Amino acid sequence: MKLFLTANRFLNTPLEKDFLELVGDRTNLKVAIIPTAGDPIEWIPESEGGKVYKAKLLPNKSEESIGWLESYKGGWEKRGHSVVFVDLKEDGDEIKKKLESVDVIDVGGGDVNWLLDWAKKSKFSEYLKSLLLKGVVYTGSSAGSMLVNPDIGFTWWGPEEKWEGMDHVGLGIVDFIFQPLHGGNDEEKTKNLIERKKHLQSLVDYPWKIYLVGDGQAIKVNGDKIEHIGEGLKKSI
Repeated sequence: MKLFLTANRFLNTPLEKDFLELVGDRTNLKVAIIPTAGDPIEWIPESEGGKVYKAKLLPNKSEESIGWLESYKGGWEKRGHSVVFVDLKEDGDEIKKKLESVDVIDVGGGDVNWLLDWAKKSKFSEYLKSLLLKGVVYTGSSAGSMLVNPDIGFTWWGPEEKWEGMDHVGLGIVDFIFQPLHGGNDEEKTKNLIERKKHLQSLVDYPWKIYLVGDGQAIKVNGDKIEHIGEGLKKSI
């Protein structure tokens, strides 16, 4: 399988050459952009005063968001590729039909819990791995990269919270945890994340290596080879 997992995209950055190594410098790729994680949503309590929240989809995306997506689509097209948008809230059969015809699946950032929910509802979670085994290349940004984790709950907990009973199981395409570090990979952030991992390991079996991936960095997976690449200090815990 080939995956290119970033914190904040790679087009027009030094990382682009590394992605091209995965696709063989082809100029006629068909790319599916999945923007679902970036939907405008609001988390509200399921009941008054309750601690369980559900996501409410807000009416419309902003003009800025729509403009950015069109610009991003244009970036792929300028490189000689064709692009289709695939929203995981669409009909599940139509989603699968579209994705079975592409070379690259590009999953954008936003809210990973919302994204995971729709990946499961649409059945995308059930056949993604088979597409990757057939040669489709997966690339994600932030939430899109976290979606393929075996678990997405790494940063949810607080000292007073319990881990049991939460729906935090990711798609499990990779056997490590991708953790984006937006705004810099500083020592204080790393220290806090190390403590989080220790806390989880005191509660449950939490065996996975965690890559701390800053802006401008990526995890490049090519079969059994896993590389942490990009600018700046690269850390894992």
